[in-house]
Amino acid sequence: MKRIVFSLFLFGLIAGSNTCMAAMSNSKIRKEAHFLTDKMAHELNLNMIQYNDVYEINYDFIFSINHIMDDVVRGNSRALDKYYHNLDIRNDDLRWVLSERQYRRFLDIEYFYRPVYASGNKWYFRVYITYTNHSLFYLSKPNSYNTYHGGHHRINHNHTSYYKDKHNHAHYNGAYSVKSENVSM
Repeated sequence: MKRIVFSLFLFGLIAGSNTCMAAMSNSKIRKEAHFLTDKMAHELNLNMIQYNDVYEINYDFIFSINHIMDDVVRGNSRALDKYYHNLDIRNDDLRWVLSERQYRRFLDIEYFYRPVYASGNKWYFRVYITYTNHSLFYLSKPNSYNTYHGGHHRINHNHTSYYKDKHNHAHYNGAYSVKSENVSM
């Protein structure tokens, strides 16, 4: 009996010590990427090819930060560097998918350009501040919603953007790095 009580106490102590958001399931990553992408498609007027590509890019970004965000909100500098590195990869990939006009608009919308923020010991997606109805979607799920598993991430493409030569329009050529702006979350 003492062993059971002690085990329950120890479990409660360990579970209660982590006030940060736990790592997301793959299903949750898909839902978050879909919600963010849907709002980007609505505000940036994406075509369906862009919509599907932006979903993949957002999925890759959320997947890549999923296991480091608790360390980021605790102030771990290595995790913060990793976060900004992944955000810069995302924003560079988007630069190849969006037209120059769309990308300039993207840069002006903080909840798209810097989609994550920290408050207290937790992290959140900024898009939910503006879009409070979490069940409102303007478009159906992207074509690759159930099948995409990160195959276009740079790690699979010699650390270059899979999207670089895919879209035939003028691309934004200015600065896109959030880390170089030396901003906090």
